[in-house]
Amino acid sequence: MRWLVSLALLLGVAVRADYFSAEEGEEEELPEPVFVRAGANVSLPCAPTEGPVRSLIWWKEYRKIVEVHDEQTTLWEAEPHINLLSDALFLRNVVYSDSADYQCQINDEQRASIRLLVQDVPDPPGMPLIISFTSRSVNLSWAPSIDNHHSPILHYVIHVRVGESGEWEESNGIMTTGNGTSWQVIGLRPYTVYSFRVVAVNAIGASRPSKESYYMVTLREVPDGKPNITYAHNTSSSSILIQWAPPPKHTLHGEFLGYRITYRLRERVRGEREITLRDPLATKFTIQFLKYPLTTPSRPKNLTATRITNNSVKLRWLEPEHANGPSAPFITNLTCQSMDSIYVQWDRPKIVYHRIDYYFIAYRSENTWDFEEISVSSSQERQSHAMIISNLTSNMMYEVKIQGASRSVVEHSKLYKGPYSELKKIFLQSLTSSALEEVTIGVGIIAGIISVSLVLLVAILAFVLWRKYFQAAYYYLDDPPRKRATSELSKTFGDSDGGSIDVSAWPDHVCNLHADGDIGFSKEYETIQQATDLDLSSECSQLAENKNKNRYVNIVAYDHSRVILKILPGQKKTTDYINANYIDGYNEPNAYIGTQGPLPSTFDDYWRMIWEQKVYIIIMITNLVERGRRKCDMYWPKEGSELYGIVQVKLTQEVELATYTIRTFVIRNLKVKKKTSSERTVYQYHYTNWPDHGVPEHPLPVLSFIRKSASANPPGGGPIIVHCSAGVGRTGTYIVIDAMLRQIKHRHSLSVPGFLKHIRQQRNFLVQTEEQYIFIHDALLEAIESGETEIPVADFSEYGQKLQMSNNDNEKEYSPLLEKQFKLVTSFKAKDFSIISATKACNRAKNRNQNIIPVESYRVHITPKPGKDGSDYINASFFQGFNKLNEFIITQHPTSDTIPDFWQMIWDHNCQTIVMLSFVDEKEYPCFWPEEDKENDYGTFKVKLSEECSQGCFVTRDFILQSTQDDYEVICRIIECSGWPECCTPLSSVYDLVHLVQEWHLEYQNGPMVVVDRFGGTEAATFCCLSTLQKQVEFENCIDIYMFSKLYHMRRPGIWQSKDDYCFLFRAVEQGLLANLEAMPTFNNPITNGHALPVKEDSVI
Repeated sequence: MRWLVSLALLLGVAVRADYFSAEEGEEEELPEPVFVRAGANVSLPCAPTEGPVRSLIWWKEYRKIVEVHDEQTTLWEAEPHINLLSDALFLRNVVYSDSADYQCQINDEQRASIRLLVQDVPDPPGMPLIISFTSRSVNLSWAPSIDNHHSPILHYVIHVRVGESGEWEESNGIMTTGNGTSWQVIGLRPYTVYSFRVVAVNAIGASRPSKESYYMVTLREVPDGKPNITYAHNTSSSSILIQWAPPPKHTLHGEFLGYRITYRLRERVRGEREITLRDPLATKFTIQFLKYPLTTPSRPKNLTATRITNNSVKLRWLEPEHANGPSAPFITNLTCQSMDSIYVQWDRPKIVYHRIDYYFIAYRSENTWDFEEISVSSSQERQSHAMIISNLTSNMMYEVKIQGASRSVVEHSKLYKGPYSELKKIFLQSLTSSALEEVTIGVGIIAGIISVSLVLLVAILAFVLWRKYFQAAYYYLDDPPRKRATSELSKTFGDSDGGSIDVSAWPDHVCNLHADGDIGFSKEYETIQQATDLDLSSECSQLAENKNKNRYVNIVAYDHSRVILKILPGQKKTTDYINANYIDGYNEPNAYIGTQGPLPSTFDDYWRMIWEQKVYIIIMITNLVERGRRKCDMYWPKEGSELYGIVQVKLTQEVELATYTIRTFVIRNLKVKKKTSSERTVYQYHYTNWPDHGVPEHPLPVLSFIRKSASANPPGGGPIIVHCSAGVGRTGTYIVIDAMLRQIKHRHSLSVPGFLKHIRQQRNFLVQTEEQYIFIHDALLEAIESGETEIPVADFSEYGQKLQMSNNDNEKEYSPLLEKQFKLVTSFKAKDFSIISATKACNRAKNRNQNIIPVESYRVHITPKPGKDGSDYINASFFQGFNKLNEFIITQHPTSDTIPDFWQMIWDHNCQTIVMLSFVDEKEYPCFWPEEDKENDYGTFKVKLSEECSQGCFVTRDFILQSTQDDYEVICRIIECSGWPECCTPLSSVYDLVHLVQEWHLEYQNGPMVVVDRFGGTEAATFCCLSTLQKQVEFENCIDIYMFSKLYHMRRPGIWQSKDDYCFLFRAVEQGLLANLEAMPTFNNPITNGHALPVKEDSVI
């Protein structure tokens, strides 16, 4: 039978040629169609013939389906719903696939064909795309059905689903007015998750629903519901409790973050105060520390009786001066301490409305009228206080009284004093002294003593003068930095501190804090804010002579932890001040110095501090000017050397990298004569990509920066100086991340809130915003999930082997580390709003592949055409390199419609190197440059080919881009290597193109390098990654494939299609290292001090 079928196919082809081909020059007549609904029965007649029927054959599109010959019936296709009648072909329950041209043949004579068209519901439309949206509407667009099944589409029905698990509103679908493929859905609710699907409808019925759209969230609106206050009552003299009913949920129109409570004195129109309560579940709150207590004012003054009768008393008094101060303290002990001092001890007042900030001790002798007063800072934790009053006169009666004082919550400079304690008296007695024995001394002895004393005095005076004027050079010689005595207040944070979270629990912990609009972070950060003691002494910062040394008036240096400069000979004591504090690290006291960005008036002090504290590493996390405001002054020489007080600073090297700059200084103390002790090399790590009033876009570059800079501090080096502008926000963020990375390494746990509370006692406002606090957690999560991915060249082969090993001890799941890294690398999914330009209807045709499109924040903009929407769009993305943040532009091979946009991009961004990895053909991938002796005019500039040459598998073409408005021109070169890297054999030869391009680009590196492949995808990204890694090997002698591949994916999702693409990077780098092993020098880069982080067993996650 199989042989018969094969033969029948051969015969069918022959019959088609013999019987169905029209004569040359004739048009074949098309049969009239017969329409029938799917599921119906149909009979196709066959015209009778004269004489007996010897053979009967039915054809379907030139294929035999049934044949009768010599009363023997053969079914050539197994179609159970097809039956052969005597004069017709009967089809039962027809389906769409039965649509075809049918023809019968009797006795080798063909009959007229019949065109059967089965009508059915259309195919599902394409998945709807979110074009744009507001708080209550969304614009959708979709592709029409691929096949309408012989019945034109009349309209579409849009189904709406609320939430991720809601039901589709099929009964209330939205019907479009025609068969257009876009529609605006209105009547949506603000801040609500929606998804959509589309059904196509023709005369037969409705299609199956399309694939549902991606989830989207409508925009927020201001809540129109209001909480209803149900209760308000004072709970103390300075507080009010209020309770309320929350607003209805449907009136919130956004994530419910909490409440804002506003209050003011009823008698005042202005002066409103606000409290932000970041707890959406709260229904009550106590407003505390009101400016004026509600009850119990201080007692009236000067109460006197002006008139007294038998049954009445007339009184007069003065109003109280102020609202409640604390009640009077209680003197519990008053004794003589010595012949000229008194010991006084007292208990805390019983009534305190806010807190006691100071005590004032007043005392006087019996023969004086006025009291002398001493102020003492209060400790909030202690109930009893004591003090010694000294420099008194013995054998005298003294009176002592004490009053408490509270600082105003609103006006910080104002004190509210309470009443004095009961006056106490004490008689200060002198000590008993014995009679002195009289000793008779001879005149000669007295003269001898005086002579010797004069000689010693002259010798001491001479020594002092000599030391001052001739030996000042030895002032700093081998003098170690002074470490501040660690008080109870700044006890070193270490292993014994509680509140640690194990590394394994950190991902779930961070996820819980992020839930419900980061409400967990808000609560935790608010707790840290409330636990911060703002009353730590900072008197040195407030001195008049030191105020001009503070960049910001509210950022001061605590006295107990401030860095004290050595007083130079001949200078005042107040010259020991600089706005800087010692800050502990993990298990390391005074590991850092947090300071402000130096002012011109403090440059000398700053470099003197660096010398005195034996500093080798400076961390700078600010730009000199941000958003038009001066954030820091340039405290180092731009070139050459410069003298700052007694310290000479010489800039010897400056290397600019993508996210930070490394500067090398040689500093010399001119007061030290020995050269071995007078010079030191200091490195400044300057992070340049931390946005003002925000945080970096991704923690990976920050983690790399922290690891490199912190590990560069040599053994025995002094504290690491960390500064931003104020020396609190970004400075604290760096310190917390570095300390927690060390805790992860040593304890496998983290204690972010506890550590931050600890170091906030050493410098105020560290980690200044909630956004920075969230970034710390996200950065540590990235560090835990990815592990140590920066690998020294010497360990790279070993690390590659570890990538093939299992990274999970669970027997149920066994997957290679490389696959896990690949999942982390490609975990980012672009939201609809982040690709809004690429998915606009006017721009979709400009994309060769809708899955490889630019993310909005990294897309390349071109000069727009006035009045033309989307004219600034081109499918191209900026990529980070090793030396520049936007070192590369990755783009697709231009289509015939986007060639002008491509050259406009080259012109706008001054691109002088184009690497082309795609093939050119006549149809899909056209040639996008002008031919020789021709030029293309693009309005404001022209492009002309100047030279072309071949070098092996490389083709280089040089072009001149010349302005049509002036004499400006740009030289641009296209380096073509079609088929790279597949064409590279051996694998190490992939670097031939990398080296060729880098040699050319070094000469012309004003603009970014453009890399072109078919879709702006895998090949182009691979080239950029290998080029970047090559520079990293040359400069740092290490390799971080994970970081760069993940950063690239975030800028252009879809470039890494499979883990094979990711694995290729490791294989190519390894082969390149092996091929260049002999030529590659042994690196010991002076900028990083030769420090390289080794691959640890526990660093591979």
